[in-house]
Amino acid sequence: MTLFPTTEDEQMIVGIDISKTSFDVAWLEAGRQRHQTLVYTAAGFAELLALTPAGSHYVMEATGVYHSRLAVWLYEAGRSLTVLNPLVVKRFAQMQLSRVKSDKADAELLRRYGEQHVLTPWQPESDEVVALQQAHGWLDDLVRARTQLLNRQEAAAHQPQPSAFVAGQMAAQLQQLEQQIEDCEQHLAALVKKSFSALYARLLSIPSVGPRTAMELIIVTAGFSRFTDVKALGAYIGVTPTTYRSGTSVRGQGGIAKLGQGRMRQLLYLCSWTAKSCNPACRALYDRLKAAGKPARVINIAIAHKLLRQAFAVATTNRPYSAEYA
Repeated sequence: MTLFPTTEDEQMIVGIDISKTSFDVAWLEAGRQRHQTLVYTAAGFAELLALTPAGSHYVMEATGVYHSRLAVWLYEAGRSLTVLNPLVVKRFAQMQLSRVKSDKADAELLRRYGEQHVLTPWQPESDEVVALQQAHGWLDDLVRARTQLLNRQEAAAHQPQPSAFVAGQMAAQLQQLEQQIEDCEQHLAALVKKSFSALYARLLSIPSVGPRTAMELIIVTAGFSRFTDVKALGAYIGVTPTTYRSGTSVRGQGGIAKLGQGRMRQLLYLCSWTAKSCNPACRALYDRLKAAGKPARVINIAIAHKLLRQAFAVATTNRPYSAEYA
């Protein structure tokens, strides 16, 4: 094993591909590619520090919860790191025409990405945000389980001779899921009101934005701490329009980018139905687009985007809604 000196002025990009029990590390030593597989334990983390200089910048992919322990450990050790969106890594791999998929190759890919791009330093979320994210993820799982169970109930009802036993089991499980969902939603509401009470109140001051939408906005944006401009937020939520044109012959139908937060986008879309009548800025937008002959769906998405801009304004200016947030 090659040990590097840990001088502060030495710089190195280190790619890290993480799995459940191990992680692969890729770096350059004197122009040569180096690779090491380490165990995903505190001992493996310490070995990583011995392998790489103190001035290294570590690049990893957000892999569910698996990357979190190492990311926090590196941050607390005073090391600089970047955690990338998996979609960004996937697109970069496609641009590189990568044909090999392995842990070693993925670590090398992350190293190359770090050397070719400006990297944003990562830092851990606050304890309040982490608690919100964990409860929110659990709520997503519960809602998904309820949807699957309802689909099973629908299928079972079409059996020639439905089983009374199975129907009873499904009904009991559905009742339990409904109670768990209600409990989780109440827990999330309590967390939001405790940690983000002022922000929550400002979001509710926006005409047509209700408690569920305000809470969801706070959760998915980590209290609006993740974004410095509203365009990035719109792209993250998925309410920004897309363009599909090339030359004189390609004129694809535009739409919205659906890569973002589906439930958040759905809530804003639902809010748009009432915003066009009770929110002055949204009402003006509705009248203008309606007069231009735009279809209802396009108008509602535009209003949803307007509501998101208003939410960003009240969150970043620390003032409640007013007519100036048009």
